[in-house]
Amino acid sequence: MDQKEYVFGLADITIGEGEDVIKFDGKDYLQAEGGELTLTPLFADITFQDFGDTIVERRLTGWEGQLTIVVGQESADILELALGVTENITDATSSEVVGHMDGKIGTKVKGRKVNIHPRVLPVEEKSQDFNIYNMASIGGVTRGYANEQGNFPLTLTMMPREGFDASKPGNFFYRGGTDPNAV
Repeated sequence: MDQKEYVFGLADITIGEGEDVIKFDGKDYLQAEGGELTLTPLFADITFQDFGDTIVERRLTGWEGQLTIVVGQESADILELALGVTENITDATSSEVVGHMDGKIGTKVKGRKVNIHPRVLPVEEKSQDFNIYNMASIGGVTRGYANEQGNFPLTLTMMPREGFDASKPGNFFYRGGTDPNAV
């Protein structure tokens, strides 16, 4: 039988994998107000003149999803994530990345995998984890400068996973510790 749990506390939010990983886990980066995940199914209405404007049935046509985190710290990696389409500025001598600039017009948004794990649970307990295959920021950055704690909302938008198959389920997200698309 499924165990009921109270919803409480922050989540560890991991964005990306490997070298490009960004973790809002209370160690690497901090959350000023926590995070919020919204997943919304999209439906087409099925109607018949015999029933007037009554919707007789609804059919799934897609998914929308957003993750909003109120970021309490700023770094080049966070700004690159928040702006979605930037390119590196490299030092001509050392080839070291020294900044970021806007991407050229027509640049594809770079999505990243996102894992949301309730912080109150042990790391190995993944039954309540949300895993989104592909999310990217398409909203930009609004950064205030005042004599107070600075923070800004970072919103990531869900897209279908790389290698999607529209004839099958499992193209956007899954909940739990087992990836249904793992090879």
